[in-house]
Amino acid sequence: MGIINNIFGAILNVIFEGVIMIGPVAALAISIIIFTLVARILLTPLQLSSQRTSRGMSKIQPELNKIQEKYKGKTDQESQLKQTQEMQALYKKYKINPFAGCLPLIIQFPLIMGLFNVLRAPVNYIKALGAEYNNIATTIIDNVTNYQELLQPYQSTIEASTRLKYDLVNDTSLGQFLSHLTTGQWKEFISNVDPSVVQTITTAMEKKNEFETFLGFSVVDTPSGLMSTQWWAILIPIIAGASTYIFTKLTMQSNGQAQTAAAKGGQSNPGDSMMKTMNIVMPIMTGAFAYTMPIGLALYWIAGNVIMLIQQKIVNKMLEKQDAKLDALLEKEREEARKNNKITTKKVMKKVPIEKKPEEVVNEAPKTYTKKVIKKVPVQK
Repeated sequence: MGIINNIFGAILNVIFEGVIMIGPVAALAISIIIFTLVARILLTPLQLSSQRTSRGMSKIQPELNKIQEKYKGKTDQESQLKQTQEMQALYKKYKINPFAGCLPLIIQFPLIMGLFNVLRAPVNYIKALGAEYNNIATTIIDNVTNYQELLQPYQSTIEASTRLKYDLVNDTSLGQFLSHLTTGQWKEFISNVDPSVVQTITTAMEKKNEFETFLGFSVVDTPSGLMSTQWWAILIPIIAGASTYIFTKLTMQSNGQAQTAAAKGGQSNPGDSMMKTMNIVMPIMTGAFAYTMPIGLALYWIAGNVIMLIQQKIVNKMLEKQDAKLDALLEKEREEARKNNKITTKKVMKKVPIEKKPEEVVNEAPKTYTKKVIKKVPVQK
């Protein structure tokens, strides 16, 4: 994970350097939004591969259902082997790799974790931001003699959340520690220092505050921590959850046509109910995480959802051509199969026995005669 973190950290640092050349105000938030856009572009090929496979699998579901029905109840090794071979032949025929749908998800997981780790501690990767925190740390060490005592109430909480130990005597380590303080903790810390050095510390913090403030919030704060003073911060997790719901809903709609094709095979799509559940669970989870985590991460989720909504539209356009080609091929082959399996009838002449009525027979034993009749019988081509 360290290599992935460093790669994404280097990308975020380059973006941040470019943003502050234009202006320092809200530089961190703007960098996160641009960084999210770059990350989503890099992950587009994986998303495209995953959805191409998912849609293809859904479209051939009726054919897969027929194979499964053919070997239903047959548990012997030979039957199971034949079923596997027929399914593999079907995948090969339509150029679908069932494992290609899982591979992008497996690859994306460490990448997403790398993004998450970088955004949890941007000061470790953004040189300009790290320099500002080091400058604040040096100012505190030089001017506040009891700073370790004043910071001690926050140390256990920060070390527990970051799973790191901080040497508050070292200015670099202290700077990393200070980057995790919320606005409320900063205010409490400054209120306890000697009034004669308050201005010195606040001056050292000016550039850092410019970098981190966005729409009236500091991106290092959590909505839960702001509720007592800025109750409207609750809008952030609500927007994060709502954007997740809209994106998930759009994804379900984009797969709706393929799900319909699966239903034509006589069975419902097994992923349909799971997707409906995810469409409810994911927004709730996202909103809950966004409520308790730094706003910078919530901003990443919101920006990511908006970008993916646009990206999904583009992906759908790219896959339409493939869908049309596969639909045409499947329809042609299904029509041929219907013709080959069609049952017709033909007329045939057949002799059947009949017996004269008793009153027609006079002093004779009953006789059996035959007559020719025309009858339709089924014939398979």
